[in-house]
Amino acid sequence: MNRTWIAALLLLCCGATYGQSLVKQNVFKDITLRAEVRNQRYARPSPAGRYRNAGKPVAFYVGDSTMRTLTDGNGWSGEWGFGLFAQEWFDKNELVVENHALGGTSSRTYYNYEWPTVKQGIREGDYVVISFGHNDGGSLWEKRSTISGTSATETREVTNDRGVKETVYSYGQYLRMFVDETIALGATPILCSRTPRGSFSNGALSLDNNYRQWAKAIADEKGIAFIDIEGVANPMYTAFGEWKVTQLYYNGTLHTSLIGAWYNAYCAALSIAANESNPLHKYLLDTTPPKQEIDRSEGNGHYTFVVGDASSTSTTSSRNAFRSGKWSLIYNTLEKADTVLLVFGSSELKSVQSAGELGVIQSADESREPKSMSSTGRWEVVGSYGWYMHYFINDIKEKGAVAVIVNDESNAPEKVLGWNRQLAERFGVELRTYSATGISDVTAPADAKPAPSYNLSGQTVADGYKGIVIRNGRKYVVR
Repeated sequence: MNRTWIAALLLLCCGATYGQSLVKQNVFKDITLRAEVRNQRYARPSPAGRYRNAGKPVAFYVGDSTMRTLTDGNGWSGEWGFGLFAQEWFDKNELVVENHALGGTSSRTYYNYEWPTVKQGIREGDYVVISFGHNDGGSLWEKRSTISGTSATETREVTNDRGVKETVYSYGQYLRMFVDETIALGATPILCSRTPRGSFSNGALSLDNNYRQWAKAIADEKGIAFIDIEGVANPMYTAFGEWKVTQLYYNGTLHTSLIGAWYNAYCAALSIAANESNPLHKYLLDTTPPKQEIDRSEGNGHYTFVVGDASSTSTTSSRNAFRSGKWSLIYNTLEKADTVLLVFGSSELKSVQSAGELGVIQSADESREPKSMSSTGRWEVVGSYGWYMHYFINDIKEKGAVAVIVNDESNAPEKVLGWNRQLAERFGVELRTYSATGISDVTAPADAKPAPSYNLSGQTVADGYKGIVIRNGRKYVVR
């Protein structure tokens, strides 16, 4: 029997702990575990610079709702900004990130109304990361629009929505004003592209060639660094495909979901990593996607991963696997022709908002809904069972691997078994049935040699071994 099947059977038959060892950096994490994020980056820091470490610089992030999330920033709307995760990619002992972005602002309105307060906290040696463009277009001249392009001289006189006469400048000119004033304070300005919109055209993610290019032109003109989130994200998101990219957004193609915010922050980190002259490069953590440590040495064949646990005592659910980082680790490790067994059970039916927060929306259909957690008040977009399973299966197929849904009839509730039957048919994947005697379709040929026996660590044991052994996919107690 292939050693990877033995690993899978051990997990299925014995209810053992699943072997995804998590890393501490650079993997999507459950935000309930991130007290730092809750305390520092949900709300805009006031006063600016309040989280500064003595003698260390602060990176002030200024932008719109794609960088942060409305006023309180707790995700009640299902929308998150990439600034939430910016600190994840920098050594917090050397550089503190403060997210001062505000939803609905353009370069013009932020410069007029928010920038004066942020400037009060900027000190010599600090950094300012500037990202605008989503709200600069259109003809809302009384409110927030800017003149297209980078002209340093073109202006427009308006009476704004506060009843005040105002001179409106070009998008590029507002960026120049941010840059010049940052330099005057002894800090270092860094321009950043808009985040990508999740719109596809002819099988590829659409790429903005206006605001992105204008911001890059001002960076070049001023001789400062440019973080090209959209340029990095475009080929990556195109490879993800339209369905997955849709999941990176919530209620549209502008505001990202939590995982979408993480991916945008990741793309920003990759852009910084690719440019050693970017002044933030020296603070950057390793951007290499972490992988599960497995043995792929010659002769071991393709690897089989197991996600989930159908036992009645399980603390694993599809939702927990998705948000905790376990799935990200497997996704990063998957290679073509690997196999992933998806095994879920009673935890799917547990409470959504309390008691471990393991439950899902109980449906094989696809839906997502923001829910407030009972113990913390934290908001999370919770998916249906069908949504989580579609996400996993989509990722598996993206990597060229094989998805198998496992119905553990000895542990999983009938409702979950029924969902699995629907999903296997919908997505055209194998449905494998497991009972108390093992996975039903794992059999040995009639002329096979006596199957070897394994202990619970997957090691071959000789005849006469006492204890629990696995043979031909079945568990035996040898006394």
